[in-house]
Amino acid sequence: MKRENRILIHAPNLSTPGGKQTYFSSLLDHFESDIEFFFYGSQDEKETKLRVLIRLFKDYWNFYRLLRNYDYSLVHLNPSLNVKSFFRDSIFAAICTLTKTKMIVFWHGWQWAFERKTVRNMLIWFRMTYGKADSMLVLAKEFGDQLKVYGYCKPVYQVTTVADPMFFDLESKYENRTVDKFKSKSLTFLFLSRIEKVKGIYEVLESFELLKKEYATITLKVAGTGGELKAVQKYIEDKELQGVELLGWITGEEKIKAFSESDVYLLPSYGEGLPCSVLEAMAAGLPVITTEVGGIKDFFKDEVMGYLVKMKDPVDLSDKIRRIIDSPDNIGTMGRYNIEYARKRFTPQNVGSELERIYTETIKD
Repeated sequence: MKRENRILIHAPNLSTPGGKQTYFSSLLDHFESDIEFFFYGSQDEKETKLRVLIRLFKDYWNFYRLLRNYDYSLVHLNPSLNVKSFFRDSIFAAICTLTKTKMIVFWHGWQWAFERKTVRNMLIWFRMTYGKADSMLVLAKEFGDQLKVYGYCKPVYQVTTVADPMFFDLESKYENRTVDKFKSKSLTFLFLSRIEKVKGIYEVLESFELLKKEYATITLKVAGTGGELKAVQKYIEDKELQGVELLGWITGEEKIKAFSESDVYLLPSYGEGLPCSVLEAMAAGLPVITTEVGGIKDFFKDEVMGYLVKMKDPVDLSDKIRRIIDSPDNIGTMGRYNIEYARKRFTPQNVGSELERIYTETIKD
């Protein structure tokens, strides 16, 4: 028998690193609907091409059988607009259409270079797969505007990602803290993301190398894993950078500790949807230095929440970091503002409630 609002969420395994995993892990305890997950993708980092193909066919077949055998109110797909996700997940969208199952598509990432080179030349395929969705979710206004250009006429909702609930249980780092540490210019900077070139990791390292000559006591924490991790380790060794700590992929108390021990969050990314790490940094009371990309540009207040920097520009990044170091009073002012802003908009309760409201509207339409 069909239960009211029975939702199947198609997502990567929540025990693996990634923004989608962080998003759904944070919302798990805040759903009122009957939620089930279909986990796709590798459970092992090392796969041959043959194993990848076999796994893909198994995922498609298992997904098809699931939709044929169970009556779901809605399937929630979570693609990104990049070469791997766009084509892989379009087949899952086609299966939803084949089985006459309602679907909502949540675009988590959006690579404009891929969109210009590929998607615009494949609009027929887009319309045959994702274009059949009953509604779509986006993290930035510009993504929704582009969907309309594609000819998508059904509801498009702009939503936000979420900060891990553990950040809202933290005592404000400014309650019993003076600005003495900030005035001493012994600041700790945090970069937490996938370790990839497109996330701006090399701009962070170049800026840190430059500023370390001026401010000997600053330190940098780098958290995450990814394809550039070994190259980043080599870069640090070759440059003999002092004061850089590589934390690897961290969760739970380790993650809380990294944010609590840091003073400023850095993410000079080349492109984003709306990274959970930025919201978590705000919830933890850190000023944020980031680029004006994706959903960040729709809410971020430059010189209030932190600073916006030019993409692929380590000099501009250095200048903004220098402004933070040389204006210690601003750290507390920005940090307190970010805590209040995050509590009003990025809690799992608020984000989960809005998502379920959209589920209900999509199912009823």
